[in-house]
Amino acid sequence: MKRKGFFRYLVILSVLAFLWACSDSDDNTNQLATVSGYVLNGTSPIYGSTVTLYRAASSAGGAATALGTSQTDTFGKFRIPYTAPDDKRAVFYLIAQDATGSVQMANVLGVSPVPSDVVLNERTTVGTAYCMAQFIDGANMGGPYPGLQNAAKMLGNLADPANGDISDVLNEFPNGDSTITRDEFNSLANVLASCVEDSDTCSSLFAKTTTPAGLVPDNTLRAAVNIAHFPWWNVDELFEISASVDTYQPSLQSAPNAWTLAIRYEGNRHELDGPGNIAFDADGNAWIANNYTYSADRLDPNVCGDDHLIAFDPTGNDLPGAPYQGGGLYGAGFGITLDKDGDIWVGNFGFSGSKCPVPPGGKENQALLWNSVSKFRPDGTPLSPDGDLTVNPVVPGGYLSDEDARPQGMTADWEGNVWVANCNSNSVTKFLPGDPPERVVYSDFGVDKPFDVAMDPLGRAWVTSNNNHSIYRIDPDGKTQFISDAVFQRPMGIAGDSQGNMWVSNSGALDPPCGGHTIQSVIDFISALSHDTQVPGASVSMILPDGTPSTGSPYTAGGLYMPWGIAVDGSDNVFVANFNGRRLSYLCGADPANCPPGFETGDPISPDEGYIFEGLVRATAVQVDPSGNVWLTNNWETVPVPTNPGGHQMVVFIGLAAPVKTPLIGAPRKP
Repeated sequence: MKRKGFFRYLVILSVLAFLWACSDSDDNTNQLATVSGYVLNGTSPIYGSTVTLYRAASSAGGAATALGTSQTDTFGKFRIPYTAPDDKRAVFYLIAQDATGSVQMANVLGVSPVPSDVVLNERTTVGTAYCMAQFIDGANMGGPYPGLQNAAKMLGNLADPANGDISDVLNEFPNGDSTITRDEFNSLANVLASCVEDSDTCSSLFAKTTTPAGLVPDNTLRAAVNIAHFPWWNVDELFEISASVDTYQPSLQSAPNAWTLAIRYEGNRHELDGPGNIAFDADGNAWIANNYTYSADRLDPNVCGDDHLIAFDPTGNDLPGAPYQGGGLYGAGFGITLDKDGDIWVGNFGFSGSKCPVPPGGKENQALLWNSVSKFRPDGTPLSPDGDLTVNPVVPGGYLSDEDARPQGMTADWEGNVWVANCNSNSVTKFLPGDPPERVVYSDFGVDKPFDVAMDPLGRAWVTSNNNHSIYRIDPDGKTQFISDAVFQRPMGIAGDSQGNMWVSNSGALDPPCGGHTIQSVIDFISALSHDTQVPGASVSMILPDGTPSTGSPYTAGGLYMPWGIAVDGSDNVFVANFNGRRLSYLCGADPANCPPGFETGDPISPDEGYIFEGLVRATAVQVDPSGNVWLTNNWETVPVPTNPGGHQMVVFIGLAAPVKTPLIGAPRKP
């Protein structure tokens, strides 16, 4: 009995010691795992490469942790056993370096569970360089949640991490042969393959991917990252290098405008019809205001205002249960924002096709559909009242913004207020915290067709006044300031930077469809222009915190054809969506230290013609997500018709911007 008791005692001690050791570990529990695969140039193995598995750092600039290494055999195969930390946010990646050190391949595996069999080749390396462009420094990758994790997921939209092939997203409509991106991606892979297949080419590659500051890469991964950071640099020369090999096909037959990579999302392919604006939540999901009920038929006369709130995850798929309905949502326009609690607010502009059935009681009740905003929880549950459009008199839904408001741009502040520009009623509404919210309406202060509103770091609201070419500021105490100057010409969007400067997109000529101006008159105006026409007066203005325009305003270069939406990234640089010209503009912001060498405030970082992408149509909005991706709305078709003018995609330029902490409340902040 004593011997049995002693053994039982030892067993108990052993179990307790094991449990204590597990509980004392950094990650609570660890799991044994293995990753294996091949390092390839095209289909040819790369023998003798050192392959290292890393865990990315959880902060920008942090050191990654090596979890294991292996050498590739004659078939290019490797196998790495490792202990995987039980951290659902840990991001894993692989880097392979050949014996010369000039060839580095990479593949981002993402968060657990990671694939156990993978390929590292030129495609996965280019995909890594672009998706992780804002999180990579040499062999180190790192950054905060959710930007790092979402960037890792984005790789799967370019290349398949398991086999190194083109991803289905990139290979199929609305991408595939419908845009330049698939062929451009293959050409970039060929740029790297030129060095892998002929070491004499490496010196030329490294010379052409030296940064504008003179930093020379010493391996293919670093070269690819430099291209992602400076896509406008040495474009023609890099194309010549890409054309020297044909490892990856199909590839470009001529040099691109720039080496940006842009992909298009359509969600479930029957929901987007006139996406007007986007806002990101704390997890980097995109919430989209959509103008019209979906119809593939542009001549469908019965297209009405959409009553769906669309929500995509960072890779372009619908969130669970999305799109969402209710809350009085109808025909959203440019207005969407998230408040400090993560709730989503959408402005009901009341878009509808030319012959959409009118509500019971006739057209006099139609105005009830465009005077409110709708509010949703983060799970898509509506908080504002639904209303009832089937009865007479019509019961309006949502929260009243103003009588006959036609709300457009919206923003939130850190006090919990939500601000709305009422384009039709020449007023601005401030919804106070609460549910249902109380509101303050600012009117009769001179604003004429207010279109957008943004906050500065002092809690002041700045409003574009389109019809009188002006800007208004509303202080926290309700006092208003009128800012009028020749630098403003039909202003549309407005965005603030972290220093308190405000950036205004001057369309030059756009008269928005409110205050007596109609959808048809906008269509008539743009139909008289070529879609590649640069409108006189198209520009961007910068307003200093004291309300005076900056020296040098307005700025006109960088592909500013017909500016609409505007956004500031985490480095205070400026992106502009153009309603004409199928292009994105990118300008140096208030701090030139955050721009390439030699650039000053207002200088175009994008080429003189902008970043042209034929996958764009008429873009109204641009926003930056926590991974540094730049999202635009394909709001209207290039040649719109009044029955159903809406476009059907979101466009995402991968890794182009400094990440922004979301939701965007007040001035932009780095994550």
